[in-house]
Amino acid sequence: MKKILIAAPISETFKEWLLDHNFELILFPSATYQNEDFEGIITSNKLVLDETLLKTFSSLKWIARLGSGMEIIDTNYCNFNGIKYFNSPNGIANSVAEHTMGMMLSLLHQIPHSTQSIKKGKWAREKHRGVELSGKTIGIIGFGHTGKALAKKLSVFTKNILIYDKYCSNFQVEYIKESNIEDIQQHADIISFHVPLNEETKNYYNLEFCLKMRKEHILVNTSRGPIAPTHVIIEGLKNGKIKGACLDVLEEEENINLHLENKTSSIYTILKQNVILTPHIAGYSFDAIENMSLELLEQLKKII
Repeated sequence: MKKILIAAPISETFKEWLLDHNFELILFPSATYQNEDFEGIITSNKLVLDETLLKTFSSLKWIARLGSGMEIIDTNYCNFNGIKYFNSPNGIANSVAEHTMGMMLSLLHQIPHSTQSIKKGKWAREKHRGVELSGKTIGIIGFGHTGKALAKKLSVFTKNILIYDKYCSNFQVEYIKESNIEDIQQHADIISFHVPLNEETKNYYNLEFCLKMRKEHILVNTSRGPIAPTHVIIEGLKNGKIKGACLDVLEEEENINLHLENKTSSIYTILKQNVILTPHIAGYSFDAIENMSLELLEQLKKII
């Protein structure tokens, strides 16, 4: 029986298909998983497949990544050793776009703050007066599956949607305006990142970028934490360039429990500001798991 390491929350439909096709499923973490003879691995952020770990899997033929981005897989090693790899960016797109929209609207209309105020016995209407999303200029950096899904939803609220993607252009979508970084920095009220994490995008939103934003703006990051370093966000909030942030990711995630245990951590500093923070769940809806599983399954059927 062929073995597969499962390090991602796949759907029951996917599991049943694998079992019906005589795969034995080994769930991560397992004390002996590095010594197993796997044909395939289904992974997520729970398991980083670097060269050292991949070398322990001598019979590995394929890797399926639940989600978007391939930064957790040593693709150079895979290419050299004939290991196929694929991901599921389309299955995650709608969930991330909805989550992003929810955070934007919640921040602008002060929904979390007003709820907490009521819980403390206060009915503070004036203090929690909201601002509408309608008519705002939104800058979207990265126009892949998720960027496209977000722009479509935003088009109901505003026609001022500026798009920049270094590697793609000529989108021919009527409700967006293809732009550049300088235009986004000049005009955007809200800026949202939807790019993969790599050497080019790490520290993308640095202090220089922040200071070049002409308007006080809202920063949205549902991509990866290191794209917008926490210390830059804190500085931007303190100096007023950032008037609010919607964050589903943080650069501290790798050691998140240690940071949460430390009350002087930058996480608690950022939470004192006008920030909505969620625990990397934008693409983690029940629907997204089902959709991503089906997307991986269709690709897997083509190679086995």
